[in-house]
Amino acid sequence: LPILLALLPCGLRNSFQQAVFNAFPEYADVENPKVIIEGNLNYEKSLFTSIDHLTSMDELPDIFISSDINGLYHKRFQDKFLNATNFEAFTLDVHPIFKKANYIHPDGLMVWFTTNLLVLVVDAKKMECRPIPESWLDILDVSFAGDLTLRGDTDFFCNAMFFPFMKSTGDEAIKKLGRNTAKGLHPSQMVKTLNSGNEGGTSIYAMPYSFALKVRDTNRFKIVFPVEGAIVSPVQMLVKKGTYIKHKPLIDYILSEEMAVVLAQSGFPAAHPASENKLPSNALKWIGWDFIQKNDIKACKELMQQLFFSEFKGGMESLEDESRKK
Repeated sequence: LPILLALLPCGLRNSFQQAVFNAFPEYADVENPKVIIEGNLNYEKSLFTSIDHLTSMDELPDIFISSDINGLYHKRFQDKFLNATNFEAFTLDVHPIFKKANYIHPDGLMVWFTTNLLVLVVDAKKMECRPIPESWLDILDVSFAGDLTLRGDTDFFCNAMFFPFMKSTGDEAIKKLGRNTAKGLHPSQMVKTLNSGNEGGTSIYAMPYSFALKVRDTNRFKIVFPVEGAIVSPVQMLVKKGTYIKHKPLIDYILSEEMAVVLAQSGFPAAHPASENKLPSNALKWIGWDFIQKNDIKACKELMQQLFFSEFKGGMESLEDESRKK
């Protein structure tokens, strides 16, 4: 096993890897990697599924960084493995925007040093007489039927996007998202579509803020931080009990002000209290630990995907009729 396995959001992987290998050149050996830093999507369906079948702590690296509301949030892992016997507990001072969102794990076992933020990018040219959405709930309106692009593909869509809708509005919200979604794309494909003129594209894209910053025509394409805040797709670090001292320089660097600068420059707000975090809005929309602890997250995910796909694809004729009646 490597010392560190980091499965990061695609927009953070390269800058994080470069920073770590510059600070610790001894870990940059590709022939015998002790530190592996990859994009999360490569492991979404493989490694995170295996967490559901974890039998021993020996199967995890000393330092495990991952993103999204993945298998670590499932009831089995939370009940069986996530405790102070297995993992180091960290008590860290954090930036005010993270405090306000109650983003920090109540027992300090899952350590957040950043988050992947989901925002809206709106094509003002395609909005016609419709107002630019101000709230996440605005994109559920029937006027946006088949006019929304989300992070996903033909058979899987981003769970982090769905959870706040499930929590605040319930099943119907997920169905309306399915109805209004035309397609799922990787964020890099979204940026490519927008930067090439958005011909045949949708009016609204929900994407990570780090990718939204790469959209060139800022007069036409507006980045919208909804009033409730950007949706938090978490990035978490677990450190095995008894290994912090052994890897102290590396872990301290990941949590440092120096790394906070790298994160912020890549479009990822840092939890470090000294970070500037120059965001258009200081509100973060996080589902919170009460929701995670009171719900079976794995069952929620399965239900949300089922609800979404029950309305995604087809059904456009009835929607056009409904829209005409309004």
